[in-house]
Amino acid sequence: MKLKIAELRKKKGVSQQELADVLGVSFQTVSKWETSVNFPDITMLPMLAQYFEVTVDELLGLKPLQSEEYIPSKTGTESYWGKKLAYLKQTRAAFWNTDYMQFLIEKVWMIDKPVAILDCGCGYGFLGALLLPLLPVGSTYTGIDLNEELIHEGMNIFGSNNNSVSLICGDVMSYSPTRQYDMVFTQAVMRHLDTPKLFLQKMITLAAAQGLVVCLEINREIENVGLYIQRMDYAGLCEQPGFRKMWQNELDKQGRDYSIGMKIPHIMKELGLSNIDIRMNDKVNYISPGIEKYEQQIDNFVKSRDFDTQYTYNEQNIEIQHLMNHGMTRSEAEEYCSKQ
Repeated sequence: MKLKIAELRKKKGVSQQELADVLGVSFQTVSKWETSVNFPDITMLPMLAQYFEVTVDELLGLKPLQSEEYIPSKTGTESYWGKKLAYLKQTRAAFWNTDYMQFLIEKVWMIDKPVAILDCGCGYGFLGALLLPLLPVGSTYTGIDLNEELIHEGMNIFGSNNNSVSLICGDVMSYSPTRQYDMVFTQAVMRHLDTPKLFLQKMITLAAAQGLVVCLEINREIENVGLYIQRMDYAGLCEQPGFRKMWQNELDKQGRDYSIGMKIPHIMKELGLSNIDIRMNDKVNYISPGIEKYEQQIDNFVKSRDFDTQYTYNEQNIEIQHLMNHGMTRSEAEEYCSKQ
């Protein structure tokens, strides 16, 4: 529990002595409350809450202050993903079965001649490495991403002499190519954006008249209930108290939409696309001793979720404050961190 007395007092513009005079205590007592040396008597909490015009739960730090300034999530920014190369490498391969991508190319998209592909928010070009060996000879892959470190890593992977690959460090929203593309992709990008509809609209302008616009996105809530760890309570794993409130809060205040994967077909229709089709990837990850590359798979699973990280009390409290700022109560944030 973290009392909000100091924060509320400073916001109201009163000194410790002025607050003490209102409550009939010494300023030393107020100071001890603010540094958590002592706590107010329970009978004084309603008076403090009334004085600051907040609820007792907000005063006690059990719920976020309604007046607290919202701090936007940074996952849609260049700087955030520059620190996530290891995470991307640990998770991308778990997205796809190669034979399913082959099925999409041959049976769904029916590609039988060379195509030019644009990958919007390409990271280090994982999608290009997956697609190019399966596409007709002569196909080309262009990837664009905000982060220079990811683009550099992609160049190292593909090699500088690969004429079928072009990686560009830049912003998709301001990208002005000299040509349009047969296929315009994005993968696991739109749920991190504040303006996903505008991003999709931009993708459409980059596609040729008869081209394909393909959004490979994950619906966060389905992802939440899709985890089972043997010898752990499955119902407990599925429970995510506070997450729906947090997602709604981020949507309302930032425009970030964790359910964007479900909404994309409707947005495509609104933006004038036709022949809209929906597929569900057949990839299911099963990790168990004895399977091929078990040690590598379990290592990726653990590290990508930070299950191997030991957080200090201060680091955990910073995460709790962030979750509360985005809509969770303290108890919900603490439960999530404890579960992690």
